[in-house]
Amino acid sequence: MTELNLISQLEENLKAFIKLIPVEPVSSQWQLEVQLFYAGESAGKTSFNLYGYNQEEAEAIARGVKQNSFLMKEIDEYLWGDSD
Repeated sequence: MTELNLISQLEENLKAFIKLIPVEPVSSQWQLEVQLFYAGESAGKTSFNLYGYNQEEAEAIARGVKQNSFLMKEIDEYLWGDSD
């Protein structure tokens, strides 16, 4: 198991540096760290615990943050608060 690092354009002015870290010694636990940048400025950092995923599945979640409505809702609430 290795760490995965990538950059993702989430919205027009919102980018994320995404780090997927295996949690030892359990191979089905991952930490998904998301460092957010809005218009080039640091906007904060949040993380998600992923349980029960193999490496391929966890990497797919990390690569598809933009398409994951749950993660994007959580990121939106982290940045702007609950807007409902």
